[in-house]
Amino acid sequence: MKTIRAAIFFIIFLSWMPLNVVTAAPAQAPGNGKPASPAAAPAAPPAPADLPSVPPPEFPRAQAKLDGWKRTLDQVETALRAKVIHDTVLNDFRDRAATTQHEARELISKITPRLEAATARAAELAPSPEATAPQPDDVKLERAKLLAEIAGRQGVIQQAKLINVRAQQTIDAISDRRRAVFNESVLQRSASLVNPTFWVTVANAAPIAAGRLVDLLSKWGRVLSSQPLRAASGFVIAAIVVLGFFLSPGRRWWSRWTTRDPEIANPSALRKTGSAAAIVFTDTTLTAVALFVLYQALMMLEVLPGDVTPIVQALFLGITFGFFFIRLTTAVLAPGRPSWRLIELDNAAADGMVSFSVLLAMVIATGIVLDAINLAIGTPLDVQIASWGLVATAKALLFMGALRVAASTEDEDETTPAASSTQKSAWHLLIPVGWVLATAAVLGPLLGYVAFGRFVAKEMGVMVTALMSFVLLSRFAAVLISTTFAYNGTIGRFLRQTTGLGSSAVRQIAALLGGLVQLSLIGLTAFFILTTWGIRSDDVVTSMSSAFFSFQIGSITFSPSQILGALAVLTVGIVATRALKRWLEERFLPETNLDVGVRSSIGTGAGYAGVILATLIALSYIGLNLQNVAIVAGALSVGIGFGLQSIINNFVSGLILLVERPIKVGDRIEVGTRMGVVKRINVRATEIATYDNVSVIVPNAELISGQVVNWMHGSYSARLSVAVGTSYDADPDKVIKILLDIVAHHPRALKSPEPFAILGNFGTDSLEFTVFFHVAHIGIDAGAANEVRLEILKRFRKEGIEIPYPQRDLHIRDIGRLEALVRDLTDSDRPGASRRRIRSLES
Repeated sequence: MKTIRAAIFFIIFLSWMPLNVVTAAPAQAPGNGKPASPAAAPAAPPAPADLPSVPPPEFPRAQAKLDGWKRTLDQVETALRAKVIHDTVLNDFRDRAATTQHEARELISKITPRLEAATARAAELAPSPEATAPQPDDVKLERAKLLAEIAGRQGVIQQAKLINVRAQQTIDAISDRRRAVFNESVLQRSASLVNPTFWVTVANAAPIAAGRLVDLLSKWGRVLSSQPLRAASGFVIAAIVVLGFFLSPGRRWWSRWTTRDPEIANPSALRKTGSAAAIVFTDTTLTAVALFVLYQALMMLEVLPGDVTPIVQALFLGITFGFFFIRLTTAVLAPGRPSWRLIELDNAAADGMVSFSVLLAMVIATGIVLDAINLAIGTPLDVQIASWGLVATAKALLFMGALRVAASTEDEDETTPAASSTQKSAWHLLIPVGWVLATAAVLGPLLGYVAFGRFVAKEMGVMVTALMSFVLLSRFAAVLISTTFAYNGTIGRFLRQTTGLGSSAVRQIAALLGGLVQLSLIGLTAFFILTTWGIRSDDVVTSMSSAFFSFQIGSITFSPSQILGALAVLTVGIVATRALKRWLEERFLPETNLDVGVRSSIGTGAGYAGVILATLIALSYIGLNLQNVAIVAGALSVGIGFGLQSIINNFVSGLILLVERPIKVGDRIEVGTRMGVVKRINVRATEIATYDNVSVIVPNAELISGQVVNWMHGSYSARLSVAVGTSYDADPDKVIKILLDIVAHHPRALKSPEPFAILGNFGTDSLEFTVFFHVAHIGIDAGAANEVRLEILKRFRKEGIEIPYPQRDLHIRDIGRLEALVRDLTDSDRPGASRRRIRSLES
């Protein structure tokens, strides 16, 4: 990442780039990932007056498609003005508009490259301003044809862009119409369940509905009785499928995951989450496959009448969802097995909530079947309203019971001294929200808003299912990824052995993948919950697709696809630059005769150039030319001058260090009180390693503007000096001779320049001598001074030359009075001695 710092100034432009690639009406060609906005299509150069007149070419096939798309959109827009439109018709309208939009984008992506090629060719044929001779007639004719072709293709593209915008507006209008229909249906007023008159009407209409249902079932019974062999064959086929699953060899392997032993106190995270996922998947899949095979068998054997088919489908769907809901609740709550539980809950609450989940699953399945029966037999409206209200109320009451169990358990936990709020699960926060929704689901039918109560009850079931599924899938996915990408995991070991990645890189990949999976699960959960609010998957996918290619805020158009493409280009360029830099530093430059500093400058310069080139290519990918860069640089110059002054100063100083090379990698320098070796010259600062093994980071500006001592600038040779003191009794000539002899026989001291020694000063305690000598490489031979000192100490001891300690003379004032006082103290036994001592002390 240090190389990227070289492009800080250019990356500022990259963050600004969406603001400049803007037009009023965006349109995206899905094939090439670039927005088909007016800014993306080259503008046709104006036709000069001296060119021959050439009419624009016609594109009959493209024009026929454009006219057909216009008629389609006109028909859809006209039909949307109707007051009442069925949801099926809205779906058809949306499909037609989406198809039109997709084909218009394909046409734009097909014509745009040809338009760009014609524009480039016309620019090549344009006369240069310096040319004085007129162009030949054939060149003028060719240029006129190209300009006419540009105008014709631009006309087609503009029409296609307009159709793309109209189609998107039509899709948005259909989505708004769906939401309006949904809101009207949810808030529609109906009879109240507490109204006695309503129940009298229901009692009168109930026999009619019951008679229709009996007639329908009797009809199906007659079909089954007329063909008993076929009917029995369908059930036998379904039984064979179920038995085949239980008797298959894979069943034993599945049982290892679906069996949760209560004796295991601490199961592994993978075993816990994997067993929960296996329980839900196995039981739900077995039920769904068995019922689907039975349904298909009944259809193929022709023992399922058409008017009974919706009821059977609803029955099978209700049974499947009921099994799924029960097994999901059981897998997450693990009644009687606290060590296998995925959320913090005690045994009493888990058992109680599982019991409520079974009853709730039965009510939900009953509601699904009742809706299908009402639709199949044409149940009177009052009976349908009664069934909706009763099912919604039953769901709400069951939810209240489950919430009561959870709330009472929470109160008991709070009274326990060992309980802590940090041990509570976050799902406890949903209890108040659940009470509000359950109360609304009960009050809605009682106040005459049965549709609203039904919607709220349905939403509660969807939310509970989605949240429990998210808990199960998110934990299972997190544990599975961390296990497989572990050091000894399957994928982790494979990546390390095949790609050479380190364990830290594998862990980073696992963390990134886990984050993406969690985000995907959050998005799916939110989308699943919002589906009950009238939001359809095709609307979401279309909106996300359009927003990915381009979206507009005011007059500014953003293109995430172009931004991602530019980032991809920048990433590839930086990776290639780092590979080239590594090859230069490790393979090519070591084989040359260049010194270490020159190699470091070449490698760093190549890294800077590569990053800058990759940044420019990324900017050109989004259509940001150098003129716009200059404009932005001028606009940001004031801000850079104040806010980024230090960064730019250090950046430019780093470039000066690389070009001028007053210091280079490997030099021994002194900066202030610090001395060390230059290890690395970065874009902002230089790293210096001191002889204490401490890394000092010095901003480049200080190395350029401040005083720096470079021991190796221009030459690695340097002069060292060793000072020593002797007593005043020593012979100076003998001392100098010994010093020169020691230096002359030292292997790292150079003979030229010739060493010399001097009597430097008459010190207070000694004669001060200094010997000077040169070494070939200060970075390697700096320790020669210490070796010379050791040899001097040995020779001086051998020759009897004293290296004196510091000498001081101590003078004490009034020494006579002190001597008299001592005599008086020792003569204390004589008469009058005490009085004389007192007078002496007083004086």
